Amino acid sequence: MVQVDLQQELDSRQQPPPDSQTLRRRDDGLLVYTGADGEILIPSGEIIGILSRTSGYTVIQLEETPDDAETAYRLHTSAVEDADTELLDRHLVRQVPEFLQDGHELQIVVSTKSGTGLALKFWEAVVKPLLVLLAGEQQSKGASEDHHLLITQSAQSVKDFARGRWARRHAAAEAEGSVPVPETIILLSGDGGVVDLLNGSDDETQSADAAPISLPTIALLPLGTANALFHSLHKPLYISSAQDGAGAPASPLALALRTLIRGRPAPLPSFRADFTPGSRLVSYSPNEGAEGSEESSISRHDTAVSHLYGAIVASHGFHAQLVWESDTPEYRRHGSSRFGMVAAELLRESHPYRADVSISPPAGDANADVRTIKPPTASTTHATSDVPSTFSYILATLVSNLERTFTISPASRPLENDLRLVHFGDVGGERTMDIMKAAYDEGKHIDLPEVGYERVGGLTVRILEEDARWRKVCIDGTIVEIPQGGEMRVSRVEKALFGILVDQSILTP
Repeated sequence: MVQVDLQQELDSRQQPPPDSQTLRRRDDGLLVYTGADGEILIPSGEIIGILSRTSGYTVIQLEETPDDAETAYRLHTSAVEDADTELLDRHLVRQVPEFLQDGHELQIVVSTKSGTGLALKFWEAVVKPLLVLLAGEQQSKGASEDHHLLITQSAQSVKDFARGRWARRHAAAEAEGSVPVPETIILLSGDGGVVDLLNGSDDETQSADAAPISLPTIALLPLGTANALFHSLHKPLYISSAQDGAGAPASPLALALRTLIRGRPAPLPSFRADFTPGSRLVSYSPNEGAEGSEESSISRHDTAVSHLYGAIVASHGFHAQLVWESDTPEYRRHGSSRFGMVAAELLRESHPYRADVSISPPAGDANADVRTIKPPTASTTHATSDVPSTFSYILATLVSNLERTFTISPASRPLENDLRLVHFGDVGGERTMDIMKAAYDEGKHIDLPEVGYERVGGLTVRILEEDARWRKVCIDGTIVEIPQGGEMRVSRVEKALFGILVDQSILTP
């Protein structure tokens, strides 16, 4: 961890004073910046925020060219003398973000290997100068300057950071008269960074009556591959952004920066998955001192695991198999195309997964009992006793989307903390593909007769497969191999381990 003093860069980033420059919205919805060089059209989706100055305003804009890795992101600022009231109502930053105020600890984690590897560029080109603006422009309002930065060096970096910060927080809580300071973690990562933070936590040290304000807060900037948690939390904003005037709607990263500036913390729903003794966490990493190609120096490393925390998904069957096999050295050498290759092979094999699945009722359903479920058939949406316990897909989730356009649980809402189960039986590769395509069509797979979909309080999956290849489960992208006859038991965590920064509109009833 290194300490970052944003004030050192402030002088070089000061903007010239405004000179009869304005920002307004035309009748057709386009934003028009009028300055010395005439009128410039600005897509409304690029506006991140507007800062009040002594005379006029500073408009902050995110420009993205993802096809150009060297200049993929640029933070642009414009000084204006005046702006439309509607724009100020929507984008004006009215107070210093809590994480920049005195007495608040700010950690910044840059996951260099997430997604397409652009997290470090996004930090340097966008997030760092944005924090400079927020801290520098508003120092008179009490902004803090000191921050701690972690740039990951390996797959273990976030895990090590998480364990270390929880140990320090616990020590501070136990010190006489000491209360842990409010803390925010700006996470430039995908879903894996969130699950690493969750599993670095020590839930046993948390007071049962801890106030939500004491929770460390994650500010998630989606730089992973699927970004399921971010897309699910911001799904309502995609709709409103698309309706916000002319031009392209706000991108996920633009929405993330808006949330970073003006968002509010809320408890992050999570679940716990417990595993039968003998279960092993499966990962692939470089061999110590290995030389040669990246693929040839990577091997499998298993470690014993009793439980994991997650915030997105617990699965067995096609989903877990796809996540695991695409991470093996055999497929990793194919880059991003490996996911399609693995999916095609799994659909061709169309393996039926032998498992016993039981569910507990949702909270508040006192009259229901734990029951065993079978896959629905094409003729009925209810389980029948004569259907064998073979599944293609078993997935419990707290979120609506596994990708931006892949709606696995259309009934799920942001921050809802309800587990929902999606499952179907041995329907063959072609029909499995049909079901997956329907999920990309706004979640219409849940209307198909072969698909079971319901709200549950908990889930137990007993794995009956003999071949270890088919005994994998997935917890938010982390793979666990279960012994034959062993179980994965999933239950909601009632007391949040983290807060998550969300748009204020998500918190409005």
